[in-house]
Amino acid sequence: MKKLKRQYIRIILRPLKALRLSLIYFYGRIALSLALRGIKVPGLDKIKKRMPQSALGAYERRVLIYEIKGERYSFRKGPIWIRIVYETLSYFLSRNRFWLLILVKTTIAFLIIAIPILIFILIRGVLPVPERVPYVQINTKLNETSQIRTDWLYTEAPFNDEDLKTPFNYIDPDNARGVTITPVIEPGAPAGLIHFGIGYYPMKLNLLRGFLVSNQAPLVVTRKRNIKIDVEDGNKIRIQYYLFPKNNNLQTQCKIQIKDQNGNIIASTVETTPTRLKTRVANSISAAWNERFLPNTIPNYGKIGEFIINVKTPPQKIIAHVTSLSDEREKDNENNNSINENIVKQFNINQPEKAGVDLSNDSCIFALGDFSLERTVVKPPKRRGIIFILIDTLRADTAYDSQLMPNLNDFAKTQSIKFLEHRAQGNMTVPSILPLMTSHYSREIGSVAFTYAADQKMKKNFYDKKYPMLATSMQNLGYRVGAIGWLSLFTEAMEGGVDLGFHNAIVSETPEYEARQITEQMGTWLENYGDAPFFLYLHYNTTHGPYKPPLEEIDLKKFLSKPFGLNQKRQLYNGAARYWDTEFLYIVQKLKDLGIYDNVDIIVTSDHGAQLDRQPWNYFQGVPQNIDGGYADKGNSLFDEEVRVPLIIKLADNFKGIGETVSIPTAHVDMLPTLYSLAGGLDISKQWRGLDFSPAMKTSSKLTFPDILQERKSIYFDGHKYAGILYWGGEFKDKPMKYMRQLTPDRVKLYLTHNPWSQVINWYQPEIFSSVNFSTHTEDILANVQNNKLKELRSAYYQNSPSDKVLRFIAKYKGQFTMSLNLKNKEKNNLAKISLIPENIKYTEKKINDSVLFDFKGEINPDESIWINLGNSSIEDIKLNENITPVICPNGNKIETEYLVNSLQNNICSFFAPPDGIIERNYTNKDQVLIIQKSLSNEQVEQIEGTGGGAALQNALREWGYAK
Repeated sequence: MKKLKRQYIRIILRPLKALRLSLIYFYGRIALSLALRGIKVPGLDKIKKRMPQSALGAYERRVLIYEIKGERYSFRKGPIWIRIVYETLSYFLSRNRFWLLILVKTTIAFLIIAIPILIFILIRGVLPVPERVPYVQINTKLNETSQIRTDWLYTEAPFNDEDLKTPFNYIDPDNARGVTITPVIEPGAPAGLIHFGIGYYPMKLNLLRGFLVSNQAPLVVTRKRNIKIDVEDGNKIRIQYYLFPKNNNLQTQCKIQIKDQNGNIIASTVETTPTRLKTRVANSISAAWNERFLPNTIPNYGKIGEFIINVKTPPQKIIAHVTSLSDEREKDNENNNSINENIVKQFNINQPEKAGVDLSNDSCIFALGDFSLERTVVKPPKRRGIIFILIDTLRADTAYDSQLMPNLNDFAKTQSIKFLEHRAQGNMTVPSILPLMTSHYSREIGSVAFTYAADQKMKKNFYDKKYPMLATSMQNLGYRVGAIGWLSLFTEAMEGGVDLGFHNAIVSETPEYEARQITEQMGTWLENYGDAPFFLYLHYNTTHGPYKPPLEEIDLKKFLSKPFGLNQKRQLYNGAARYWDTEFLYIVQKLKDLGIYDNVDIIVTSDHGAQLDRQPWNYFQGVPQNIDGGYADKGNSLFDEEVRVPLIIKLADNFKGIGETVSIPTAHVDMLPTLYSLAGGLDISKQWRGLDFSPAMKTSSKLTFPDILQERKSIYFDGHKYAGILYWGGEFKDKPMKYMRQLTPDRVKLYLTHNPWSQVINWYQPEIFSSVNFSTHTEDILANVQNNKLKELRSAYYQNSPSDKVLRFIAKYKGQFTMSLNLKNKEKNNLAKISLIPENIKYTEKKINDSVLFDFKGEINPDESIWINLGNSSIEDIKLNENITPVICPNGNKIETEYLVNSLQNNICSFFAPPDGIIERNYTNKDQVLIIQKSLSNEQVEQIEGTGGGAALQNALREWGYAK
């Protein structure tokens, strides 16, 4: 029975076995055929084992035939088909060599002719077409004089207790329907006061600071202070609004009413929520080419408007109600608004105990901002208008080149005063703009001055200092203050920016054709707000990298002479400067169209320059001696190429010195006190770092620029990696010197002058020197300076630096440490304090009148340190254990105790610690070496390690007069 079952199974499986053999044979023949041509498929070896002998015999015969045939070809590698192709091509080329040579030569000739055309197409395709934004003629005429004063009574400090009682409205920042929402963290501000930002791209939105209101939550805004009304007629409140689109992209009719404290309706409108626009995509090659400069993104899709409300007196309260008029009876806020505690905390940053209402799911959401009162007054602001123009990265040498920028130079020569030795305080945008706006150095301002993405902690630290700023100072004088251009870093309209007081601004950051865009927006802004005296800040990014001028502004002859390397960058930069110089004529024409050109003040400057000239890099440690070039950028030095910038001032009236050039150094920190005084301010703050040189420009004053500026003998600079001083006092009266400190090692991509390649270089040069000539406006880098001059430079840098003065004690031994330190306080609000102390060292602090006495005692280990922030204190006395060897100079010499205080107080040779190699060679643990340094908090302690480094430093010290 079992045998029968096996037989049946064999009969059933026989067809399957036959099919399997057939498939193996079929696949095997294909695999063997491919193998003949050099293509080995998976499983070939197994196939050979399963194939019939007849098939394998045929395969082996064919392999032999192929090998015999292959011997006939001169090319004997690879399958036969490759050999056949090679032989065929060789035969064709040998028979048609004459015609092929003609074809090659013709192609080369064609390329030679076509290369300039290809370059033109490439440049035209990459660089902007400025005529895409045409010049728009303005028909509005503004009055030459104005009796209007602008006050912000609802959105500016001081805020009162009633604001803190009112619940605030907020929206989820991650679901704000295309709007950037940032809470205002100004001290004492209501939690509901927020910043708005709506995209980087062209728009007419001025709304930056205000409140939210929806159909589920009304808004109550209280007047912050009382003002005297001079004239009851002609007063108006301006409230801007922005209607958010709906979350579900449907349309709803929304009605908003503005009422006063008595319930009287003073303004009302009905708007339909806009639909969200789709991402714009070109539907043809032609459209794609024509729109290649516009951002391919979702454009601004909210609805913008403004209430202009005539009032006799500003209402005590402004109450906003919103109603949804849609036929759909929506209940967006019922059980839909889940409160996110993290969001509430973000918006509760000023008033943690205050209640909030989530509007995220409401159908009708309005943002209300500005809340300015324009009123007629007997004594209006002093100036009709002030336009402050800043061109990012414009060097002084470029701006004052009449061949590159003839229009600007003609304006300076015939209508203005030109400052030839004006300098920015920083070598990058943020460290330069903040000193300009606050008249304080970046190190005083804090970390927000050295970042391009300020977090809430940085911002709060800055706001808590309550610095008067240029914009807020002008607002307090009654000017309508506005700003247009690259403002994302200087408003909170974009994440990471810091609020510099421009609460009525247009963020316009379209890099390719932004010059045209900003000028047109300037005209629109002045049409809307120019009836009142104004201060308008324009930030152009035209000459900022990557340099993209229109083709017609490039000197093609110079460009093509060396189309790569440093020359390429320089010619593109020069082209961008020519482009803005042309744009300057449009700025002037706009003001003439409005009829106020002769009545406004115009200031033109820059935030920093760019390194575009070759430098003697052989002076820098770690750089190849034969390298030659520049990095075509900013931020990597404090040479005049980067910090010397143009300053041109044209005043409307009471103005003397037209066409005058000023060669006495001025600085960005002078801008706030000078413009504030020109605008009518009287209370010039003693805390401001700059000088007010406005009297030298007034016909009513007999003072001159030398009279005002002669007291200053230095200008301080700050950067991310550098700090320095331009000094022309003492020994340097006739030969000004720049002393620069490199705080950290640097790395940069260098564009070479002699070939098209670039090279990355690294260097660390603790001290950099240059000689500056105020007459020829030139600068020469120096390898070193004389010993006595070096001491004076170091002392001037130390005294003028805003950084905290720090006294460091660094042990180079293990053992007992005893020290008594007596400090004298110059000011009560900036006392000395210990910032670092080893665990085993104990100290006592005793205050006696205006002095403080520190006593230290304990066990200390090698390289442990005591750091004391001196504040405004001076060193009176230092007493050390008898066995301790004090060292303050880099040469490692012991200094006698009686000279210790004088040496530290006068900053003699205490900038750099001696290398460990010198200490190890000259001292043992028994000598108990204690290194004492008096330096700045921003200085990074760097040591030259090893015997070689010590020897190199010893040689340098011998030249400087410090060696043994």
